[in-house]
Amino acid sequence: MIPFLALRYSFSRSSNHRARAVRIVISTALSLAVLMVTISVMDYLQNGRLERIRDVSSFDITIEGNHKEELSERFPDSNVFVYGECDAIGNGSAFIVRYIDESYDGGLKINAGDSSGLLVPYNIYSNNKSMRLTSMAMGRSGMMIPQTREYRITGMFSTSLGSSFDSSMLFLPLSEADQSTPMYTAIKGVDDDAIISLRSEGFEGKTWKEKEAGLYSAFIAEKTMMYIVLSLLFIIILVSCRQSVSIFFKSRETELAELVVLGLGRKRSEAVFTFSFMIIMAAGILLGLLLSLLFIPAGEEFMMAVLHTPGAELSIPFRSFAGFSAFLIFFTVVFSLREEKKLSMRDIVEVMRNE
Repeated sequence: MIPFLALRYSFSRSSNHRARAVRIVISTALSLAVLMVTISVMDYLQNGRLERIRDVSSFDITIEGNHKEELSERFPDSNVFVYGECDAIGNGSAFIVRYIDESYDGGLKINAGDSSGLLVPYNIYSNNKSMRLTSMAMGRSGMMIPQTREYRITGMFSTSLGSSFDSSMLFLPLSEADQSTPMYTAIKGVDDDAIISLRSEGFEGKTWKEKEAGLYSAFIAEKTMMYIVLSLLFIIILVSCRQSVSIFFKSRETELAELVVLGLGRKRSEAVFTFSFMIIMAAGILLGLLLSLLFIPAGEEFMMAVLHTPGAELSIPFRSFAGFSAFLIFFTVVFSLREEKKLSMRDIVEVMRNE
């Protein structure tokens, strides 16, 4: 009885308030869709920026020293490669110099629209650019001394985060590395937990989260702030929901009084309209999910046209959608119970007389 009556008072053609219910559904759906697309775009920009930087500057696990053969046997399904790295100064700027060979898997790709940095692929230049670099190297006396050499740069990567996280990296062939250059073995495609067993066997190394601890923490803080700001936008949706519930119940006072007079009882009559508004909000949430699926391609087009991020692939944050939807349903019930309490103070005869 109650579900049937609730459905009738929601979208039935015999209802005098069908247009108002449709407007509530559309406004709720549009609000949720815009919110989900915004979260999707911001997630892509944040995660993509971190992944693009991490793909070059650090890897899943990095072990000190050259242990390529041993680790390749241990992780046959992962990409294991060796590179050298040291600090250097050139043209008045500080650089990280990384020596690589053809096995290097560090995301060497051109992406001119990547605001987090531009990486020139290995051997992209037919006539490699030259630069005088000063770095520490082993001298004849067996001590580390500054050494200046002319290098042919085969690749570069720089970040523009606008903070102390900025860095510039130069790539050189592994064959040009000095004997004293620290060597590292990188492992890509392995779980971070593998570092525990490696350390127990005497290997010294770090996971990418340990190596990029400061940057990772900064991105987590940024994402937290993003959700805080978006939660403020969700509060605006709740305010609109609160007003819709109030208008909905005030416009249904007469129908509620009629149900009570017909013998349904006040509590059950109030439950009908609470359930009715929940049906309306559920319809808005489902429509919001559908609109989100339709708006995602538009968001991708926007990113390619305005933000210059070719190949952007957005996805609906279903977890966020479920969370916001659950909150919306919960507060719908809370607001409805509050309106029911107000209506319970009204005399049924007075409501009918005023009508």
